[in-house]
This record gives sequence, structure tokens and C-alpha cells, in this order.
Amino acid sequence: MKIIFTPKFHCELNPIEGLWCGMERYTRQKSDQTFQTMMQLIPESREHFVQRQIYLKLFRRFWKTIQSYSQGAKYGDVLKLYFSSLCKPDVISHRRISNTELVP
Repeated sequence: MKIIFTPKFHCELNPIEGLWCGMERYTRQKSDQTFQTMMQLIPESREHFVQRQIYLKLFRRFWKTIQSYSQGAKYGDVLKLYFSSLCKPDVISHRRISNTELVP
């Protein structure tokens, strides 16, 4: 058995981030911003994820990304290859933003 430790919050290396993203997108698209609707949409978003077999896409992308990194690909190359050519390799992590960097 081989354990691969991955960085936190990286969507290309943590398929769970893709799950959250998909559930949030589904909920946002169908929401009327009421609590009752949100409570209904959250379980629906999980069912949608399973029915569309999105998890297969996320795991395939994970292994392709691991393979690319092991072959020496850079972060920006991986983003463009598996996500979009519009991705920027100099993305600032949301964890590094502090309250002092917020614009009033």
C-alpha cells in the first residue's frame, strides 16, 4: 500500500475539493436564496454528483496530475493542461490573505 500526502486545498490534488466545488455550483445555480430551498438543494447536489459520476473525472484528473508532476511538469503547465488555458500559475492562495490586505 502506498500513501501519497498532498497539499491542502489544491483542487487538482484533492478530489474532495472538486466535490465541494460541484455541490456549491449546483446549489448556486438552482437557489432562490431561501433557507428552505438551500436545505433541499444540498442533498440534491450530492445525488447529482453521484448520478453524473463526477467522482470518476476527479480521480482520473488526480492520477494524471500526479503523473505529470512526477515527469517534471510545473504547476502552471498542469493547470493549463488539466483545467483550462485561462488558468494563471501565479494564483495567490486564499489562506495567505489577511485582513490587512482587504480593500475597504
